[in-house]
Amino acid sequence: MSENDFPAEIFDELDRDIPLDSLWSNKRVAVRYRRKDIKAVVKVHSLLYPRLLPVALRDISSRGAAVMSPKKISRKSRVCLYLLFDDGKRFEIEAIVVHASNAQVYGLKFNSFHEALADHLLHSQTDLTFS
Repeated sequence: MSENDFPAEIFDELDRDIPLDSLWSNKRVAVRYRRKDIKAVVKVHSLLYPRLLPVALRDISSRGAAVMSPKKISRKSRVCLYLLFDDGKRFEIEAIVVHASNAQVYGLKFNSFHEALADHLLHSQTDLTFS
């Protein structure tokens, strides 16, 4: 044994290159916040009849959100997510529905990263609950 009391084979194991993509089943790169103080509405784009649907925000990040709605939203639908914070700050975010479950939970992927939203989510957070 060396001076640090660990066998040499442990250090050999730790020196390996580990491809991280193969180990991560959850590849989220943004922190998702669970917030109850944000009002949300989804506008489903349609050529003939755009619909406004009030939704419950399940969680949100700077790159996407999970929302719940009693009304059906088709997967791959283009939508606009409107957010209203308690302090009056508003956001309008273009997104696409990338996940739809039987439990009426929909995953929205924002068309682009929203730095202003990320900053506001962090600064207005009062109850530190992450998912």
